[in-house]
Amino acid sequence: MLEDIEPRRKARRCLTNGRKSSSIKSIFSIYYIGETMESAPPPVFGPEYRERLEEQNYHQGLMLKEQGRLVIGVYCSYTPKELILAAGAIPVSLCAGSPRPIPDAEIHLPANMCPLIKSSYGFARTGRCRYFQETDLIVADATCDGKKKMFERLAEIRPVHLFHIPQSTEGPEHLAYFLDQLMILKDLLERSTGRPITDDDLRLQIRRKNRLREARLAVCRLNTRKPAVLTGRELDHLTFGDGFEWDLENRVMELNSARIQAEARASNGGLPPDLASRPRLLLTGCPTANRKMLGVIEDRGGLVAAAENCGGLKTIGPLVDETGDPLMALARRYIAIACPCMTPNRGRLDLIGRIAKEYQVDGVVDLTWEACQLYDTESFLIRDYVTERLRLPYLHLRTDYSESDHGQLGTRVEAFLEMIQSGAGS
Repeated sequence: MLEDIEPRRKARRCLTNGRKSSSIKSIFSIYYIGETMESAPPPVFGPEYRERLEEQNYHQGLMLKEQGRLVIGVYCSYTPKELILAAGAIPVSLCAGSPRPIPDAEIHLPANMCPLIKSSYGFARTGRCRYFQETDLIVADATCDGKKKMFERLAEIRPVHLFHIPQSTEGPEHLAYFLDQLMILKDLLERSTGRPITDDDLRLQIRRKNRLREARLAVCRLNTRKPAVLTGRELDHLTFGDGFEWDLENRVMELNSARIQAEARASNGGLPPDLASRPRLLLTGCPTANRKMLGVIEDRGGLVAAAENCGGLKTIGPLVDETGDPLMALARRYIAIACPCMTPNRGRLDLIGRIAKEYQVDGVVDLTWEACQLYDTESFLIRDYVTERLRLPYLHLRTDYSESDHGQLGTRVEAFLEMIQSGAGS
């Protein structure tokens, strides 16, 4: 994500000079416009691909805000964006992936706190997240204790609604609690936007969001093949969920177009020559808002064939039931997210097992951000499950957002890859 905010005056100029119109044009254009698939060079879905979409998305989102749409910031996958969209507002996932604002956050938060939490707060406190600057309300999921206390400080900067999460998925009382929290959020959104959320509005957004999930999952499933069709970095750039989320239908079109081009590249021999020989890895653990470990793994010769983390396969699927009561359907789907804030968290083991089999992985890398007790504690369960049940090599890496341990991490990853290639970890 282009997280450091540009001068707002520059951004606002994009709304003038004849650009503003009553109808918003699609922000997603077909890659290699004007070229046939045969004549186009093999697409590389790198940072420039992602930045192009984010820039278009950002400026079009500003246009909608200028027209009176509220912007609702979210930090976690437990918040149903379908509900925000049904209220006529624009959901936006907020910045949390850079080490740069962390020193500013440590003026108000403990230094030995999770870097994701400190980065989130630092961006908000310093005004360096351009998306945060546009928010009217923050929906803050009460997952871990660190986030809950950080949100208290965040409320000094923006209005914050604390979205309470039950601590277990087992038992009807927890589903009832989650449903009650959705009703509270629905009422708040209706009062904030002045627009009632009807069941039909909600069903429409559920359908649109499901189509987006299907398109993202179809891209991810390209890597169930051998050799994989995409590198982990490319997969991350293609399936990102950052920025204003308002034009779901055109985002689906863009993903489908990119998937077709990626398949054509593979069919025409355009894949990197060493892709087939790289060990295929499943990346699990803490959210990868910071892409540090993705880079370390692939720079050292590994291939992240699949990512289970938040933002990856854990939260891309499953779909929301499109029949019956839409609010209950949202409650059932979102409470089932296999996050360590739930206890027990058996769903995560099952998910890792399914991904490992479907994506034919050679090993599992488990990422823990420093001071994240939830994922750190659960790593022992993951290790035992992966090594004893799945019979796969396992590597647990604990780090923060800094680059100071980059060399050490790379050495450990290299040794892990060598072990896989020698068959010693089987």
